[in-house]
Amino acid sequence: MAILKDNRRYQAMTVSQADDLFLRIAHLKAAIDKETAAHRKKLADLELEHKAKISGPLAEKEALEKELAAYIMANPDRFEKPRKHPVGQIGAYGITTDPAYVTVTDKEALIAYALENGYDDLIRVERTVDKEAAFRRITAGEDLPGAEAVPAGDVAKLTFKKGYADQLEGEK
Repeated sequence: MAILKDNRRYQAMTVSQADDLFLRIAHLKAAIDKETAAHRKKLADLELEHKAKISGPLAEKEALEKELAAYIMANPDRFEKPRKHPVGQIGAYGITTDPAYVTVTDKEALIAYALENGYDDLIRVERTVDKEAAFRRITAGEDLPGAEAVPAGDVAKLTFKKGYADQLEGEK
């Protein structure tokens, strides 16, 4: 179904006016890109500063945790009842029983092994939509909920070359 639009304003527009629009868009995009780059740099600097500040205390904390864990595991009889030793209002340390679990170190190797040996229970298959089949059904007249066909055709597209922001600086 064709939708009518009043595009007389755009038909009357000159190439020069269109170029001016494109340049205004380019200036705005350059300003946005510059601000985004500055923001990302600040975030990266903050992340580096944060890592530098906590690296010493973090290493010491990990060493102390290993030492306390070694004490706990060397003295399991001290943690039978109660299994945790409270330390004032701060917290407690002790022994807990973790359930068994699996860590997958090489996903591809495990999947290949499961396929070779017929272990289908080791693999989950994710269902995805076949867009080409959906397009064929929609163009055949079927109404599919959650999907719509976008016909092929000309579409307006803007592209900016690398270094366009530097070129804009020269045009000011």
